[in-house]
Amino acid sequence: MDHVLEIVAPLEHPCYAGHFPGQPVVPGVVLLDWIVAALDRGSPRAFGSVKFHRAVRPGEAFTLQYRVAGSQVTFRCAANGQLLLEGNVSFGDWAVARDT
Repeated sequence: MDHVLEIVAPLEHPCYAGHFPGQPVVPGVVLLDWIVAALDRGSPRAFGSVKFHRAVRPGEAFTLQYRVAGSQVTFRCAANGQLLLEGNVSFGDWAVARDT
């Protein structure tokens, strides 16, 4: 992967109350939202395949590694050498001009 960022799941988040009481984990849709925000390429057009390998807990830090190819971004997230999730997302054509 060409780029690396670090993301830390906050200790407090409204989603933890219902997902799951007593054993909170970050819901997949919230993880994807954080990834999209970290990529800073605007609203996604579509997610291709996404595979979740392990749950992310409150306060856990993980790395986001990604590669940009035109409007397509391939990503993988890992913590302490353990793969958490991987997949790809496409953005609108305007994202091509921001390719770095």
